[in-house]
Amino acid sequence: MKVRVVVLSIALAAQLCASDAGNEGKGNPSPSQSPTVANVGTPMVDWSPANLLPSWLTLGGQIRGRFEIPSGTSIINNAMDGYYASRLRVTLGIQPTSWLRFYAEAQDARTAGYNSPVAPTTLYNPIDVRQLYFSVSHKEEGYVPLSLRAGRQELSFGGERLIGPADWGMSRTFDAVDLTMGDGNHKVDLFAGSAVLIDDTRLDRHKPGEHFYGAYGSWKNPLPHLNLEPYVLFKTNKLVKSETSKIGDGLVMSPGIRAFGALPLRFDYVGEGIVQRGSYSSDKVVAHAYSGVLGWTVLNTSVKPRLSVEYSYASGDAGNKDGLRNTFDQFYPSNHGYYGMIDQFGWKNLKNFRTGFDLQPLRKFKLRTDYNTFNLANVKDSLYGSSGTSVVLNRAATSSRIGEEINTVGLYQWSKMWKFGAGFGHLFEGAYLKQSKADFGYSYPYVMFVGSF
Repeated sequence: MKVRVVVLSIALAAQLCASDAGNEGKGNPSPSQSPTVANVGTPMVDWSPANLLPSWLTLGGQIRGRFEIPSGTSIINNAMDGYYASRLRVTLGIQPTSWLRFYAEAQDARTAGYNSPVAPTTLYNPIDVRQLYFSVSHKEEGYVPLSLRAGRQELSFGGERLIGPADWGMSRTFDAVDLTMGDGNHKVDLFAGSAVLIDDTRLDRHKPGEHFYGAYGSWKNPLPHLNLEPYVLFKTNKLVKSETSKIGDGLVMSPGIRAFGALPLRFDYVGEGIVQRGSYSSDKVVAHAYSGVLGWTVLNTSVKPRLSVEYSYASGDAGNKDGLRNTFDQFYPSNHGYYGMIDQFGWKNLKNFRTGFDLQPLRKFKLRTDYNTFNLANVKDSLYGSSGTSVVLNRAATSSRIGEEINTVGLYQWSKMWKFGAGFGHLFEGAYLKQSKADFGYSYPYVMFVGSF
């Protein structure tokens, strides 16, 4: 508790000092520079005292509030609840030279009205250090641009199906080192680290015994209408258990490739495929996953009506203790934009078909609606949640049909800093959930606001 108080005091002191620094050396500011008056042409709702800071010092943050009324804590628990989830971030950046930068971010997440005495760590984590890193860069004509970032940080690659911040919830960061070589049309990232575990009783720390390494490349336009992102990821685990309960270490190698681009006649596409090989204690890892999206912007107008279809597959395991581990490892994904808005499924042992429609009826208002079907890839394996943990295991089930989901989301960008959104999603239970005694469906309505400064 004392450590959290110290962290909060530092964040508040930094904000006060930053405001003083913004006025230092300016003499009597003109009305447009006054901390109580926005700059000319800037709406008051989009103005911040941080605008007055010198270029080498940045102060920012975000406040997010979301009212949620889910029909249960998950698809297997129908205890309805309604609550308010808040998330506050304060950031401080210092760049003393063109090649060196320091960055810190504190985060405070709490709930109001939650039924249980203690909310889960997906919603509740009092003041903590979310990011704290330094970065150095080198750019000189005739040399490959280089940048290095080390410390607690966000990592995001490709479509974030394997590595991303998962920012819809508490969000994810990593204690990691990331070396970027190149920019523009050719780039590669070499990185190593460990995911940070949320702990509401103390400062967050990375997950012990689990580390990942990787190389992620980007090649823009090797051919017309084509962008390529080849990569290879590794994950190591200590003291894991095989199918026969033997304790040992795990090593999974995941080479993959992502391709995307725009096609003639307003079509667009994204495709990704991964294979996994390695060992999990005494078991041999043999798994794979792939996904594909095809979109079509119907009319080239300001409304931007777009139809899309998508199919995603991730292998599962037969559970027959054959020494093979066939369940795909989804690593550390941002799943909210995939597999349904209600965030109940992960990219493991899953078949997901989606069709969707997007449009922008107003300049600042976007609308999206989707229809999803979900099936298990192997009925003998678990149904896995968004975090990758087992939610339902029913090897006696005869059907792989999890169910169907409909969802609609609206987002209004009220101003440069402020946006508002609302959505509703519902899962219609399928035969697998009914056979597993989880046959009440699941609904997830929400209303939210986000302010970024």
